Amino acid sequence: MKFDLDKFQGPLLKMSSWVEKNTILQAVKNAFIRTIPFTVVGSFSNLIKMQIDALIKAQKIDNIWLTNTSNLFGYLGTATLGIVALIVVLSSAYSYANELKRKPANKNLNPILATLLALAAYFIMVPNNINFADPKAKIVEGFATSFFSYEGMFTALIVGMLAVFMYNKFSHSKFTIKMPGNVPQNVFDSFFSLIPISEVLLIFGVVRIAIQSLGFTSLIELISVVIIKPMLSVGTGLPAIIVVILLEQILWFLGLHGFNIVWGVVSAFWLPLFLQDVAKFAKTQSFAGISIAPNTMTNVYAMIGGSGATFGLIIAMLIFAKKGEKEREVAKLGLIPGLFGINEPIIFGLPIVLNPIMFIPWILVPVTNAVIAYVVTKIGWVVPLVVLNSGNEPIFISTWILGAFHLSPVVLTFVLVVLDVIIYSPFVIINQRNEREQALKNAEPAAA
Repeated sequence: MKFDLDKFQGPLLKMSSWVEKNTILQAVKNAFIRTIPFTVVGSFSNLIKMQIDALIKAQKIDNIWLTNTSNLFGYLGTATLGIVALIVVLSSAYSYANELKRKPANKNLNPILATLLALAAYFIMVPNNINFADPKAKIVEGFATSFFSYEGMFTALIVGMLAVFMYNKFSHSKFTIKMPGNVPQNVFDSFFSLIPISEVLLIFGVVRIAIQSLGFTSLIELISVVIIKPMLSVGTGLPAIIVVILLEQILWFLGLHGFNIVWGVVSAFWLPLFLQDVAKFAKTQSFAGISIAPNTMTNVYAMIGGSGATFGLIIAMLIFAKKGEKEREVAKLGLIPGLFGINEPIIFGLPIVLNPIMFIPWILVPVTNAVIAYVVTKIGWVVPLVVLNSGNEPIFISTWILGAFHLSPVVLTFVLVVLDVIIYSPFVIINQRNEREQALKNAEPAAA
């Protein structure tokens, strides 16, 4: 039976069109697109630092120039991916404020003030004690850097959008400071915003106190304990692996770092199982009695090239995207980092975030990889992964090392990459058609 791509793409393009028209989703999408330069620079910086550090450690090199080079790229990583949550809160707030300002009723909304307000609101929601996780520890004033990196992206996105939404609502209230018409616009905006800004910050302050009174240190912990943990209490077998993958992928699709959020919870249950296998194999040098560690299924086979198994997507983009198109350039940028499991340039550059066309393969590919890997390992066609490696190696070399230098994991990885390319390809083609149609529509008014 012939696969009708045109018929299949209809619903996906309709969904994509709906996202384009939705103010909130469009603001979120644009916010993450603006993070692309920072995630690309951060990804390459971390990749270079990782390889230099591995070289220094392996060769026991004591060279000041090499050490300083590693530190240099470490600084770049900290200034990009290390503060990605701050970038997200600023970008999401600014994007949403601009979307709202398009409506005549919101003419008094100042996007810059709204963005600065969102940043202030975010710091209200972040614990100002570095030792916040330990209530018995000495209070050290400051902010834990984890809230500025991927771990803080969820809080950043929610706070950024909510702060602008409330600020806009309060700006329509009668309780604002009025200024004469001859006052300069920047002075008018500042005084006009005094009361709305105060109201928004007070609300976020009350919310933080309420969260703390419930025994949680932050909004992130509240969500993790109340929502994430109950969803992950499903064991260590294949059903549990699928649940974890689905949750990770859905969070990533919404623009949140699914791995950091989910793995932070599930690692306490899964990592000891893998370490037991590692210790048993190191002692016996035999695969007899070695179980299938769920973390290797989710973090290695299911996610070849990073979350969503995007190495196959990169290959598909290089095949089907035309020379000079954005997708081809993004794929070329993401190819080398993708070999090392770094795929932020693809997630935010394609983008996959809030892209309905890519949602199906984004979920389907890693689940398919995990199921196949689990089955072939279970029946003995592929040896279990039993070596605790550094994680600095490219994907095929990594699985070779993890499999105690057996070729079967490498062959499986190669087969899965080919399968991933096949699954991703129709959606890449549909996404390309949609991008070209959008480019033509945007060019028509300019031509007119």
